[in-house]
Amino acid sequence: MLVVELRKITKVYPGGIVANYEVDFDLRKGEVHALLGENGAGKTTLMKILSGCLKPTSGSIYVEGREVKFNSPLDALKQGIGMVHQHFTLIPTMTVLENLRLGLIGQKFNMKHTLTEIEELSKILGFKVKLDSPIYALSVGERQRIEILRLLLSRARILIFDEPTSMLCGPEIDRFLQLLKSLSSNGYSIVLITHKIREAMRISDRITIMKMGRVITTLRTDEIDDESRLVELMVGERLMPTTTKVAPSFNKEPLLVVKNLVVNDDEGLTKVKDISFELYRGEILGIAGVEGNGQKELVEAIVGLRKPASGIITFRGKNDNLDGLNYIPAERVELGVAPTLSVAINSVLRSFDKEEFKKRGNTLNFGRINEFAKKVVSFMNVKTPSLKTPVKYLSGGNIQKIIVGREIITSSEILIAEQPTAGLDAKSAYYVRRALSELASKGVGILLISSDLDEILELSDRIAVISDGKFTRIFEREEADPVLIGSYMLAAEGAGYNARAATSAN
Repeated sequence: MLVVELRKITKVYPGGIVANYEVDFDLRKGEVHALLGENGAGKTTLMKILSGCLKPTSGSIYVEGREVKFNSPLDALKQGIGMVHQHFTLIPTMTVLENLRLGLIGQKFNMKHTLTEIEELSKILGFKVKLDSPIYALSVGERQRIEILRLLLSRARILIFDEPTSMLCGPEIDRFLQLLKSLSSNGYSIVLITHKIREAMRISDRITIMKMGRVITTLRTDEIDDESRLVELMVGERLMPTTTKVAPSFNKEPLLVVKNLVVNDDEGLTKVKDISFELYRGEILGIAGVEGNGQKELVEAIVGLRKPASGIITFRGKNDNLDGLNYIPAERVELGVAPTLSVAINSVLRSFDKEEFKKRGNTLNFGRINEFAKKVVSFMNVKTPSLKTPVKYLSGGNIQKIIVGREIITSSEILIAEQPTAGLDAKSAYYVRRALSELASKGVGILLISSDLDEILELSDRIAVISDGKFTRIFEREEADPVLIGSYMLAAEGAGYNARAATSAN
């Protein structure tokens, strides 16, 4: 039984950007339908149309055989359709409970019943909810879980997830995929937008591949016997393994030294507990851990966004000089771009003070800014109509490419790379990993924080496992093993978590 049909959907953005062209898509009751494609292929736009966030330029939407028109997400929610977005829609200054209540607008609200429901759903989702915590105090992964909880509370029966595991790792991915199975077996119909082919193969009933705003094909998952076939359909080529970097001979010079660092969150709770480490010139130090174990606060302290409670952070022997430090944030829109400004301006957003982008009188040299922006666009294959296009009209993946590209190109000494490939398609992630490897070969020290254990294992010279705010162990490259690392991520060897099975889901 079809619960949703999209017929001949076309969406043209201002400036002539064609995001979808005559797209047909359908969803059956109780199935998981994966939507794959490169960044900018039109996947998210299509689902924003289905969830009422956008209006199609042309085409029709049918829910259970009836044609419907949506003027807002609330209209779609009344038809039982809800979406968890890749870039969160929570209000940062409000508490968890206040955000959950906002998701229930238009429904009868009973506090006692809602609290009971939240408790039951939290057990299913496998995490505890601090209802009085402000959203800005939560990690990226924790915010994502609140989005999911809010959707389930809304009683939607058609659920759309946009890159839901991009910030999750290991056991969190296993739990989430198991949740999808449970939901589909209970009659929920699910659209899963993802770049992780193995996850799509593992959980979906059907897979639709989009390219350049069109549907290329729809396949039954049980008929696909080779994952590489999906990669070729998505990107048009097979991807070779990332080139192994050659460590420079001067890699014994510490660029970043952290000693006895203690960092509290916004509520005064200690999230980083006496961490010490050194990052050397030309090495990639990976930090692996389940989201919410202090990674967010550690990075914020290092890049100057949060004041440590105690401890010392030095860059090349200096305590407060951040020159030569580049940063790829996990929170792309909040910390990485100015959405209403152009691609060109966002390409130099953190470099306005550099002389190369100035004229006499401290006015901006737009000629040189555009030249640099072209390098970023070419390097990361950013899909944009022009350098003048506001980044708010680009896909989430292309926004991320701008941030990653500008930071890699301008890195000279230290790069803090936080979830650098989360949400990127296979081809883009491949080029980012290769660029990070080449950057380290040139002597840049890279601190890599990633929820993708395969990525950590592939790129890192050393791997520090973080659990409950502490480094439980630092592995050398030759001794790194995914099963052992997985057990340390859970702060206990043999904790019952099959790390190999989890990493295969990535």
